[in-house]
Amino acid sequence: MRSPLRFALAGMAVLALALGIGRFAFTPLLPLMQADAGLGLTAGGWLASINNIGYLLGAMLCTVLVLPQRTALRTGMLLVALATGGMGFTTSLPLWLLFRFVGGLGAALLVVHGIAWCVARLPVQKRAGLESLLYSGPGIGIAVTGTLVAALRGPLLDSARWWIVFGALGAFLVAMVWRVIDAPFHTDVVPVSAKIATPRAAVWPVAVIWGLLGFSYIIPAIFLPLIADSQLHAPALREWFWPLYGVAAVFATWLLGTLPPVRSNYAGLAGCCFAQLAGILLCLHQPRLGSLLSGAVLLGAMTMPSVMYAMREANRIAGRNPTRVIGILTISFGVGQITGPVVAATLATHHHGFTVPLELAALATVVALLVSLAFVRRESAPVLRKTVHCRAGDG
Repeated sequence: MRSPLRFALAGMAVLALALGIGRFAFTPLLPLMQADAGLGLTAGGWLASINNIGYLLGAMLCTVLVLPQRTALRTGMLLVALATGGMGFTTSLPLWLLFRFVGGLGAALLVVHGIAWCVARLPVQKRAGLESLLYSGPGIGIAVTGTLVAALRGPLLDSARWWIVFGALGAFLVAMVWRVIDAPFHTDVVPVSAKIATPRAAVWPVAVIWGLLGFSYIIPAIFLPLIADSQLHAPALREWFWPLYGVAAVFATWLLGTLPPVRSNYAGLAGCCFAQLAGILLCLHQPRLGSLLSGAVLLGAMTMPSVMYAMREANRIAGRNPTRVIGILTISFGVGQITGPVVAATLATHHHGFTVPLELAALATVVALLVSLAFVRRESAPVLRKTVHCRAGDG
């Protein structure tokens, strides 16, 4: 196998472990944990948020410390696999909180260093297609974990056993990637230095957009099975919404890899915001099977493409070493994800439904969309002025 493809597949596995298993295996298992472990909705919100707190602290660590990529990746993989499997060996809420925190910490190490490690090994002329393979990893992880839980429902597979299964799956991915991390690479990309680079442009616009998306997408993403159950009253069907979310994320990312790149990453983010807003509104105001399915597809379809555009902007801003900028964006995203589940669970409990949390998610998405469009216009203005000036000179 040629090295660039090998590295892209390894990066895909790392992101599948970090996000598809380490973070979002919790989503299809939340209804099971409520049924067989007596987990309350508020406690479920805290389990989601403590994972995000670990994710945030891990991202902060990556921005202030120059960590060797090999050490960071291997440590992150072990933390995620062990924390995921550990969830199945206890029914103690404090231990669950500890495991979810450790899993979030490991996931941040994998996302920040995994993306930087992989992108540095992708040749420029083939980067778009290989990047789409890389960023499809979380969607593949979501689709696999969600499909397994939905397809193999039964009394013998309670939530504890599923956590152990996903921990074993994580250990398998660790074994697959462990040695690839040390493999030499030969591309036309200059290797990054260990020194953390200073950003060449403002980070705050994409950080604001990314933070708002982190807050707004996590609400339907975490609680989508519960929303489907409350609106359709079909417990046997609710588990299939999450696998559909993951499949949509995979195919949307692959599709974008075959298309010409957009001129502005902010334009790509604006498209993701629009898709997310439409998906939230479908789940909010049309409680029917078709609209919920469409909403799940739209929400899933924007998930990993938004990551891809944000990380491309990080590379544009930072140049040769985007690790610090990726860390800053991950912090912003983590702040949004920390507040989202707790706020949503609290509002859902207080208002006896998910209408108010979804309205808040829609409002945050609108703000992110407006900021994205503002910077699309700002980036296009110099091009328009240059075009007008050239035409005037020709005249």
